[in-house]
Amino acid sequence: MKNGTNRSALFATLLLCLALVIGCATTTDADSNVRVTADRHDLASAPVAVKWDGRDLAEDARVFLRGDDGRRPAQVEHTDAGETYLWFFADVPAGESRDYEVVFDAPQADHSFRWEQQENNTAELLANDTAVLRYVHPDFDPEDVENTMKPFHHVYAPDGSRLITKGPGGLYSHHRGIYFGYNRIRVNGESLDVWHSRNGEHTEHLEVKKARTGPVFGDHVVIISWNKPDGEPFAEETRHVRAFRQPDGDTVIDVHSTLRSVAGAVELGGDLHHGGLQFRAAQYVADNAEHSRFLRPEPWDEHPADEELEDTENYVDLPWNAFQFRVEGNDYTAGYFSHPDNPDGAQMSERLYGRFGEFIPYEIDDDRSLTLSYRFWFADTHDVARGRLEAIYSTYAEHGSR
Repeated sequence: MKNGTNRSALFATLLLCLALVIGCATTTDADSNVRVTADRHDLASAPVAVKWDGRDLAEDARVFLRGDDGRRPAQVEHTDAGETYLWFFADVPAGESRDYEVVFDAPQADHSFRWEQQENNTAELLANDTAVLRYVHPDFDPEDVENTMKPFHHVYAPDGSRLITKGPGGLYSHHRGIYFGYNRIRVNGESLDVWHSRNGEHTEHLEVKKARTGPVFGDHVVIISWNKPDGEPFAEETRHVRAFRQPDGDTVIDVHSTLRSVAGAVELGGDLHHGGLQFRAAQYVADNAEHSRFLRPEPWDEHPADEELEDTENYVDLPWNAFQFRVEGNDYTAGYFSHPDNPDGAQMSERLYGRFGEFIPYEIDDDRSLTLSYRFWFADTHDVARGRLEAIYSTYAEHGSR
């Protein structure tokens, strides 16, 4: 567990808590009602998923929830496991429950996500006309490794006005938006580095397996090949990225990634600054790092906000972290929340120039894959209370993305 004790024990406790309320928090009754329960923290415009066991619903079905606090759009998701969930934004005070009636064949919601394919192998996700996310997936070119070494996700400011993440170029060109890699990989005695890709090893987009849009979220599932310099794959990644735009204008992005071996034993190693699924802010941040600071969970609060964590023995398994920075005169907060399912022993890496995230060494083989799940939260302010971040983590841990 990411609070200094065993992470698996926390997740078991969370599952027990959910089991105690499963009749109200994650299921529906015969009258097509749903109930959402908040635990220790308020659910404040929080994206939640409620399991649906009622009538068959298509993923593009028009569904609303109607309750004492008005009505709100819902979006249907079918999982690979054959389950159906309703996603919506919940507002429930801590320790209370809210009941909603499910309304079918409702009028079209007044806002919705959409994907737009752009030139140069990019796709943009928009909420109405507000840009939220950009997926950059260049075809790998051995003559231009610098610009084609990895697919990544750019993040827009919550108001869609500018990108707040970095692409190729700038300080440490290989850092790009939300990205995933390791610099010390061992495959059958061969050393590989898809973090820097100095010798031509690289990650490359293969296909969009699924893409969905609706009134609550937009998402896609992409398949990414992890390749040796000669192009031979040694692992394959399935990356599910889901974005929400909260009613207050903040952005939530869930990333769920599974890495499977296609070449036997693969050792994923390195160090906390050169591996894992991490975030890199725009180059402007590196050029103006005096405006950068970190907001951490209370047990780590004694460390100065404007100094980076360095003692890795004491900064392991943080449940969340937040980076506060400035881009072109505008302040932003990026929250990074690690799901309790993630492997234990994660080391938090921080750099005031704009990169942070977890490093988790791991070994995969034909029978063992690595699955990582994270929630990112973006707000256009530094005025963020620690309790707000604790609530976001609690919601993610209990109602998190699949």
